[in-house]
Amino acid sequence: MSIFIILALVLLLFIAFIFGVFILTIRYRRIILWVCVAFVAFGFLLYTASYLSSGMNLSTTFFAALRGVYSAARMFSVNDDHGVLTSMQGAEWLTENVYWQIPFWFCHIATLIIVYIALINLFGRKFIDSFRLLFGLHNEVYIIKGSDKNAFLLAENIATHDADHDAEQKHPDKKRLIVFLLDEDDDEKKISEKASRFGGIVQVQDRDHDFSYFLKKAKLGKRNWLNNKKYYIVLMSKDASVLDDVRLIAEYAKENEISPETLDVFVFTSTEWDRDKIEEITQAKDGNQRKYPYTFHIVNEVELLTRQMIEKHPPFECLNLSGGKAERNFTVMILGFGPVGQSALLRLVMNGQFVGSRMRAIIVDKDIKNLRDCFLHRYPGLNISCDMEFKDINVQRKKYFKLLDEEKNVDYIVSALHGDEINKQTALDIWRHYERKDIKTPPFIAVAELNGCLRETKRDKTHEAEQDEKQDEKIFVFGSREDVYKESVIIREQIDRMAKTVNKIYKDLYGGQDWHELDWFLQESNRATADFIPAMLKLAGCNEKDAMDKKTLTNDSSLAEILAQTEHLRWNAFHVAMGYRPISIEEMNKRFKEYTGTGNRIDFARRDSKARLQVCIVHWDELDKVSEAYRELERLSGREPKRDFKENDRYIVKNVPKFLEAAKGKE
Repeated sequence: MSIFIILALVLLLFIAFIFGVFILTIRYRRIILWVCVAFVAFGFLLYTASYLSSGMNLSTTFFAALRGVYSAARMFSVNDDHGVLTSMQGAEWLTENVYWQIPFWFCHIATLIIVYIALINLFGRKFIDSFRLLFGLHNEVYIIKGSDKNAFLLAENIATHDADHDAEQKHPDKKRLIVFLLDEDDDEKKISEKASRFGGIVQVQDRDHDFSYFLKKAKLGKRNWLNNKKYYIVLMSKDASVLDDVRLIAEYAKENEISPETLDVFVFTSTEWDRDKIEEITQAKDGNQRKYPYTFHIVNEVELLTRQMIEKHPPFECLNLSGGKAERNFTVMILGFGPVGQSALLRLVMNGQFVGSRMRAIIVDKDIKNLRDCFLHRYPGLNISCDMEFKDINVQRKKYFKLLDEEKNVDYIVSALHGDEINKQTALDIWRHYERKDIKTPPFIAVAELNGCLRETKRDKTHEAEQDEKQDEKIFVFGSREDVYKESVIIREQIDRMAKTVNKIYKDLYGGQDWHELDWFLQESNRATADFIPAMLKLAGCNEKDAMDKKTLTNDSSLAEILAQTEHLRWNAFHVAMGYRPISIEEMNKRFKEYTGTGNRIDFARRDSKARLQVCIVHWDELDKVSEAYRELERLSGREPKRDFKENDRYIVKNVPKFLEAAKGKE
């Protein structure tokens, strides 16, 4: 064999070795380091044993150990003392035995790898990050623009699949890559150190490169066998450029023909103004279709907090439910009517609808006169689903506790006043008030604590501890960042899988749009259906497993009809809590006659997402008339008249097992 061929093979082996070590140190650095350290220790033992072979007494043992340390240290300078050993008598067992020679030289290679890793960490960090971004073996990329504590909390939870905050070790998922996109003014070094704890990398957006440059760098583009990744872009709040970023992402995705299935964008907003602007950008029309058919999740932090409150203790836990019905009305009390209080009321309205029950809300705020009219103007149809009473009362005055005495059946109290301390103190005062009155079933008391977190502690089962546990069941904190900035709360992949199946059910029933063609509101409507499934299971008296095994919530036709009525109550509540108001059949017919656009004429007559109008926001018994009137418009449009709005609700209930299967990834 030619010497050149041998040299070429050696060179190829060397390159393969270097590249293999590089890949392994990126993905399994900690494991590789521990293996190498073990080999170095073994090398020290081999050297020491060899030196000991030349003689055995106290002094030679001491000097053999010192020489072993020296020879092991020389391995890190790419030197070896093999020549010394070959000249020594007694060391032939190592120098002339191939079975010992192989691990001996592996020990030297291990030191090279350690030095290699150290040099890469010192001088090649950015190179490694770029390599991981382009060629990493991950299949999910999360690009987070923002560097505050909420961004890091979310990133760490995504990387570790919401591992317990108190867990001693969090193991990042190697298949997920977290990329922080920073501004020039951010402390890159400090943020890089934080991100490295869960395998995240940092990229700096400078003045010479816009957002699209980093999307290209992250290999966001057409899918092929080298790039079969799903991308999630998270734009954190308090970023003045968020609207520009949204527009740029939408245009980049369109220009590069990115599949809608491979991209989800999460945009944090704090105002309805920004939400409307984002909707305007992302839902622009190209003819009758969306110009940018991608999923843009519009995330409001306050809504996240109150959604977490509902998930922690949903309204169906408050009432006695029998045969799918509630035995009495559902009553809530909101203390403080700022953004959190208003959002809490709307979430309770969406989730507190049951047949046999009428929701009632008592809203207490010492500045209620200035808050009430604006709120009612914003949500003109809310009285369809909830009776509201506004009380101009200071909760720290005697008059408030007199109100508690007058209201005998309050189920849910939300303390959302102007500070964490007053919220907690008010909750304790209410609890003690009920204890003094010897109320056996006090309401749930939800305490907004936005700047801290109460931790559960384990207690011995003393009488006092049992009393504390009873209190813990009824008084609970919501609003902790640690509970909110999670993958399960913000990314919500399972809910989206269910929501997509909900949309498919509607589409198969009456036709309609694919998921990525829906506007943001309709996507949210489908998600709200999925969110209410735990309540449906409770009303039906079954669990997820039973529903999926039996392929039905119930075989009782009368119970199924009650569940369909509940679904319509929930649907009504979602719409009015999103600012919709009902229109009459006459107004629907008028809109049909006057419509001059190019879209779906009868759908426009029935609902208007811009003006927030909907003809189906009526009581269950009135739906037949609405269906009949709509079918007449279908006839006039030359379509087969088949729409039955009651059947929509029945079909949702019937297909709950399918939604659950979708959440498990079985659909």
